[in-house]
Amino acid sequence: MNNPTPDGLCDPWKYRAFAAGKRIASDVAYAASLFTSLHSIQIFRSFVDLAALMRTPHPEVQGSNIRSSVTTFDGVKVRLYELITRKAGLGPAIVFMHGGAFVIGSTAMFDKLTRRFAEELDCVVVSIEYRLAPEHPFPAAYEDCLNATKWFMDHAQDYHVDRSRIGVAGDSAGGALAAAVSQILHDEPGYPDVALQALIYPITQFIDNHTPATFLSISHFGEGGSIVTWQEAGEFTCFYLLGRLDDRVVRALIDNTHTSVEFRRDSPLAQYVNHTLLPPHMQDYGHLTPPHRKELKGDDIVWDQIDEIVLDPRASPLLRRNMTGLPPTFVATCEFDPLRDHGAFYALRLKDARVPVTWEHYRGGFHGVLGPAWPLVFEVGEKMFQDLIEFAREHLAI
Repeated sequence: MNNPTPDGLCDPWKYRAFAAGKRIASDVAYAASLFTSLHSIQIFRSFVDLAALMRTPHPEVQGSNIRSSVTTFDGVKVRLYELITRKAGLGPAIVFMHGGAFVIGSTAMFDKLTRRFAEELDCVVVSIEYRLAPEHPFPAAYEDCLNATKWFMDHAQDYHVDRSRIGVAGDSAGGALAAAVSQILHDEPGYPDVALQALIYPITQFIDNHTPATFLSISHFGEGGSIVTWQEAGEFTCFYLLGRLDDRVVRALIDNTHTSVEFRRDSPLAQYVNHTLLPPHMQDYGHLTPPHRKELKGDDIVWDQIDEIVLDPRASPLLRRNMTGLPPTFVATCEFDPLRDHGAFYALRLKDARVPVTWEHYRGGFHGVLGPAWPLVFEVGEKMFQDLIEFAREHLAI
């Protein structure tokens, strides 16, 4: 099984094992889907969930001051991590929203990471079990995350938490959800801003799928993609936006022709993904022809189906017009990540709005380097985790 590993990628043998495991599970899921009415991603999801549950520890782990439990906040299932022995007074908390392209993932899958957050910060952590596409397309995941976070803020004292010291964090799709929740809470009367937002290789927009990082990823990993294939990426996005597969929409998402030519040429929103905004060293397209040297193409039929969702800041937080006053933000991007520029564009817009931003770019890192690959632990992921902890301690006053 060929899993290309470009020069400079961290822990290449571990990456190969991670990628191979994912590809094998995907192939088995596809074969199984031929005999059922389920899509292969739904079968793959069941494999991932089963594996996660098999390694989820007992609610109390010997030597740990953290106890976990599963409960509901305003009807939304969450995994709650609380201190067994706590200090006097109200403490901080983190609300975590997991990744998985909006179609896979669970609190059990991310238990190792969220439990470690709780242990390192000695604070309450809430991990949200939001609804997944295709069964529950946009805005279900966003609504679950917002409602659970607001309920937690309303009842913070019941958990010995200071509502003004609650931060949000998320990776990949969870980064999009965390950013959107931060924005809405900033606008919502009666709720404080979150104390911080930690966005780990976040998805921040759906209007440009061919940024320099996309082309560079093809140069590094080939046309098949890295951990996720381009076909899978198109299908996952279509599931999230529409709740179903549409071959024309999937093809347009992969080819980056899913917007109209008029939008791409004339809309001020399109300027938020202007490639020249990126630092010069991030404007490398590898061996491929940059999109600005090609004829603009679009599909009005596809755009008519998805434009309202794609342009909604709850789905594409980068497209919020006014970023002023948003909370202190940690943005993590990785060298070998096709979504690298999502985080870069977001960090740059926040900086322009004078929001306090810590943007860390991890050379050698890839999409998922911090995620649920246990027992595989990546050196770059460890560095990222420690940077996150340091940032959280500063802004949660720990």
